[in-house]
Amino acid sequence: MEARVRDPFRPNERQQEFFAACDEPGIEEILIDGSIRAGKTQACCKKLVAWAWQYGGRYLIARRTYRELRDSTQVVFLRGEGGLPPACPPELLRGGSVATGYRASDDAVFLQNGAEIMFRSLENDPGALAKLRNLSLNAAFIDQVEELDDDLYLQLYEELLGRLSDPRGPGKMLLAANPGPVDHWIYQRFVDPDTAVAWAKRVHVTLMDNERHLDPRYVDSRLRTKYSNPDYYKRFILGEWGAFGGKRFKAWNPVLHVTKPFAVPDWWEVMEAIDYGYAHPFCCLWIAVSPQGRWYVIREHYEKERALGYHARVIKRVRQELGVSPSVTWIDPSTGRMDRGEESVQMELADQMIYTARAQNDRLGGWARLDEMLTTLLEDGKPWLQVFEGCRNLIRELPSAKVKDGSDDIDKKNDHALDSLRYAIMSRPPLPVDPEEEEDDTDIRSLFARRRVAQRELEAEQDLYLGAL
Repeated sequence: MEARVRDPFRPNERQQEFFAACDEPGIEEILIDGSIRAGKTQACCKKLVAWAWQYGGRYLIARRTYRELRDSTQVVFLRGEGGLPPACPPELLRGGSVATGYRASDDAVFLQNGAEIMFRSLENDPGALAKLRNLSLNAAFIDQVEELDDDLYLQLYEELLGRLSDPRGPGKMLLAANPGPVDHWIYQRFVDPDTAVAWAKRVHVTLMDNERHLDPRYVDSRLRTKYSNPDYYKRFILGEWGAFGGKRFKAWNPVLHVTKPFAVPDWWEVMEAIDYGYAHPFCCLWIAVSPQGRWYVIREHYEKERALGYHARVIKRVRQELGVSPSVTWIDPSTGRMDRGEESVQMELADQMIYTARAQNDRLGGWARLDEMLTTLLEDGKPWLQVFEGCRNLIRELPSAKVKDGSDDIDKKNDHALDSLRYAIMSRPPLPVDPEEEEDDTDIRSLFARRRVAQRELEAEQDLYLGAL
């Protein structure tokens, strides 16, 4: 079917790049992310309409809540916004207008070629989600996908990808996002070069990319936020992931705190710290303390949905690879509880020859001490805490920790490596002494160091014994 359409829309350079990515063979998921008012929603709606007119069939436009979908995305699609025409030219609608082409009872529009474009929310409504799972779609578009910030939404997203099964259409997913924290699954799937999937593509936009479509007064006011609100400017004008207000550890800077790995001397103090999880990740960190008092996080094990025996084997293997014998293995004290008569996590690890000591679990005190370790510089001018660059999950969690509303704590979300680190830093291990600097076995520093190690070993044995009672 042919239709004459006079559309004054002229895509900017980034929108053209996005359209090209949508038609690239082998690319199944396309994200356009970045600044507000950069034309992201407009571009996605335009492409979806083009596919619907070309292929026919059924399409989906979704957002987390129905109110946002109705008040924002649907307005861009049907009526136009900010002086721009509707993303869907009314000439393509059945009857040539919104009045005849939009059916409120179905919350869908119908094109003259029979194609259907549905609007749906992704709120946690089992009935609504069940209906989505029964669809067969040609393509779909999720607007403001960063709002889907729960792991359950990642599962729903995978299910929606499975709905793109109509062989008549492109079978592709379009996504628009404002940037959020770097621990978001969208960042990991599209942006992080270490975890991005091969069949996905990302197009990044800033406010300046869409400047010619915006009121100059608006652009000037937003550019001023570079000085009045730097976090807002980085996130919503430059479109940078990881730039958001309410960060707990503002001192974190990978340039200062991340270092290349090196062989840790075998006489340094080395300890382990475990945050237990099954549905959530089990995390074990290895931390070395230098004679100068600097702490190095040298290794991490981070994995979920594995039995304790598996984690115990990994811990033993890492010890061999690092050539270390940790003086203590700290663990969340709640793992000493026995539920319904079953063995505690701490006892099960002991059965696997991983002996643990219950950590001090003061959350606020732990975060305050972590702040000190991030900001305090030692004599060489480098921070007290350093993290080996291979500890990717800790490096991801540190800048993403957000202050919990109404408290000094952080949100309990994606904090497993952080909790492990907190268990370790709430201890006060002795500084190691270089054996070559010891005058003899009666050297007072060596004597006190050995006594402190023996005391910790005794405390660990006592904790294990009490946990078995």
